Amino acid sequence: MMKKWGFAIIAFVFVFTACKNDDDNREPSIADQNKWDDEAILAFLEDHYFEPERGLIKRFDVTDSADDNHPNLLSQGTKLPSGVWVVKKNEFVAEGRAVVNNAQDSILLSYEARTFKANKEELADGQKPYTNESAIIYSTINASGSPQWDPYFYYTHISPAMAENGRKMEEYVIEGFVEGIKHFQSTANDGLNAYNFQGAILVPSRAAFARDVNYIGGSPSYSFRNTSFVFNFELHKVVDRVE
Repeated sequence: MMKKWGFAIIAFVFVFTACKNDDDNREPSIADQNKWDDEAILAFLEDHYFEPERGLIKRFDVTDSADDNHPNLLSQGTKLPSGVWVVKKNEFVAEGRAVVNNAQDSILLSYEARTFKANKEELADGQKPYTNESAIIYSTINASGSPQWDPYFYYTHISPAMAENGRKMEEYVIEGFVEGIKHFQSTANDGLNAYNFQGAILVPSRAAFARDVNYIGGSPSYSFRNTSFVFNFELHKVVDRVE
């Protein structure tokens, strides 16, 4: 009986502490978080454009009119029911194979991935509802310069040992990216020539890791809690997965 009470007390302390930490951090409700994410993504789409030479996402310069004639991302985007935005660069032609699902299709991708968190406070003049400026967390063009097969956020092989330890695909893979990439066809090249990004996928936190743990760095982390993602990319190839 004492053991049962001991476990009950431990459980109560754990739940109380977790709730207190949430209160201390004033974490918003899920509904509020989703609303703020959507507002932040909408503002990001309005504030940015594809530069014409390489398709990189750039922010409009309010002090220079030189970029005023470029269409913003919003005008080229489509919002999916999940809240994910798919943005295709105007007049970009890609006619190669498309992704059906990440379990059977392997992809070759050049990309920049960045993150931001929705601002929760009252916004000051000129302040954006997304954190300024969104941080690039990885770029194939600034790192190796070579495209990458199956980036972790698209597919991670769960080995038997990982499965034994309770690891799951959704702790590595960003569901919203996998959903969005299905709306693009590959350019059917090897990616060895200069990249030409064809579009973007914007993923609200609810279609990424939400408030769940992730294992991207190999260890459990909440570093992407309530975090939205922006992927700017060229999909070079889609081939049958072989493992």
